[in-house]
Amino acid sequence: MDKELIKITCEKLDLVDIYLYSSKVHRFEEIYESDYPEGMLQMMKRKISAQIKESVEDDSLKFLLVQITLGVRFAVKDEKDEVIPLSEVEACFVAKYLANSALSKEEVTEFSEYNAMHNVWPFWREHAFRMSREARLPVPSIPFYPNHDSPDEKEG
Repeated sequence: MDKELIKITCEKLDLVDIYLYSSKVHRFEEIYESDYPEGMLQMMKRKISAQIKESVEDDSLKFLLVQITLGVRFAVKDEKDEVIPLSEVEACFVAKYLANSALSKEEVTEFSEYNAMHNVWPFWREHAFRMSREARLPVPSIPFYPNHDSPDEKEG
């Protein structure tokens, strides 16, 4: 994480909106909150993509749109050590920023990984907790903020 680059990039952007783009809740197996299987695993998913878009109304305005997909899956391992999924909650959020000046690819990448993720994270936590409870699925353990050096699923 390049803190100086992120600081410079933050001065070029204003947060305009964060919204839920898509969401899914999937139950792969019949599981009940009163009797979850022993040895149940929790796995996390994270995917980030970003693009610069011109405003439809005013082509002098440019926006950075950061699309962040996050997910949590519960699973068990069978006797062959293969992962058997039980349930999954996934959501895609878009963080929209007004770009006050031009952004380099490096600025977009660093900002998306750090600041956009930080902005979206509380929305994801609330969504995952609420959907899990409403569907009577295992409630995930989601930290306050992700460890950026973790080896969880990253897709480009």
